[in-house]
Amino acid sequence: MVSTIVTLIIIVTAVVLMFKRFDVRLSLFICAVSLFLMAGKLPQMFVIITQQMTNEKTVVPICTAMGFAYVLKLTECDRHLTHVLIAPLQYAKWLLIPGGIIAAYIVNMAIVSQSSTAAIVGTVLLPLLLAVGIAPTIAGALLLLGSSMGGELFNPGAVEVVKLAELTGKSPTNILAEVLPINLLASIIGLIVFWILVSIASEKRTKTEEKPEINFAINYIKALVPLLPMILLFFVPVVVKLPSEFANNSVAIAAAMLIAIVAAGLTTPKALHNLPTAFFEGAGYAYANIISLVITATIFTEGIKANGLIETLTNALANRAILAKFASLILPFTLAGITGSGSASAIAVMNVLVPIAAKINLEPVKVGTLVSVAAQLGRTMSPVAAVVIMSSTIAQQPPISLVKCVALPLLAGLGVLLIAALCNWI
Repeated sequence: MVSTIVTLIIIVTAVVLMFKRFDVRLSLFICAVSLFLMAGKLPQMFVIITQQMTNEKTVVPICTAMGFAYVLKLTECDRHLTHVLIAPLQYAKWLLIPGGIIAAYIVNMAIVSQSSTAAIVGTVLLPLLLAVGIAPTIAGALLLLGSSMGGELFNPGAVEVVKLAELTGKSPTNILAEVLPINLLASIIGLIVFWILVSIASEKRTKTEEKPEINFAINYIKALVPLLPMILLFFVPVVVKLPSEFANNSVAIAAAMLIAIVAAGLTTPKALHNLPTAFFEGAGYAYANIISLVITATIFTEGIKANGLIETLTNALANRAILAKFASLILPFTLAGITGSGSASAIAVMNVLVPIAAKINLEPVKVGTLVSVAAQLGRTMSPVAAVVIMSSTIAQQPPISLVKCVALPLLAGLGVLLIAALCNWI
């Protein structure tokens, strides 16, 4: 009993440190050390760190996906995809609100970084929105919603998808199939509520005579390249029997990303000599900013397990599936809102709830999906999240102003998910 109370105090301390704007990784690491010391298993912590630093199931897919994103930026394939998606909107002004959100959402599917998505899409979309009289705050909120609401969860290299595949032993394609309806439900509700609120508020500036700069020579081959990894992973295995080596999820994702990188290079021959640099810069960024979160979140939850709290939680949730579903949505949403990190929050909660899901008569993948989607929604309304800051910078509006605009749509999406989960509709 005393051990459980002390463990809970340490967990609360981690949350408080993050709320005080301590680095998420530092907060989790300090508390993880405390947990392992209390359990008398400090050497085990270093074993876990070593395993996670070289874990091919997380390091390879995530680093290759981010390396690919950097190559897309170098070759400007990401800009061509953005222009393909946004160009039609200038001819259908009434579709600017939903169309702008959907365009950013699709770009985020190809580029797993939300802040990068906002930067790429924002430079094209914002001038168009402002030129037709949409207020800067609404334009920035629209960009934020599309860039951060959940598009990433359709990418097999997304950290949440990779981690859930590791925890459940299922392939990323199977994970994505189960993520799709739940993620789309929350995203569509968020989009509709945002659209309705903007329509009611009618917050518009006086239209300007200045036309946005949309005249961009689109290369449709370049525009297709960002989507190539998903095409290779989802459709090629249906028509072609792949070598047995590709049964390894990490190998399959890495191969798809590397083939797409070559394709991107071929569309821009002048950039070929810079491809390796761009790829490894992206992979290095992923290791420093994403894998580091995976490592610290994992040792934190392993520290909790070492003190027996997981067993206590399993017993407490036995025959209480409704409570577990509630926790799978509210915990990651709240943590992501506090820390600004959807990935760290999702991984920390998934590491606890997914392994015990089957024991309390729940589907592990579904629990992990609820956790992942809720963390995305929570991150999107965190004023300290990188994507919020990026969107506010592009729109030249305070982050809190954007958060106020997206809060109700995101809460609506979360509320619908909660109702659907508790009623066993999803």
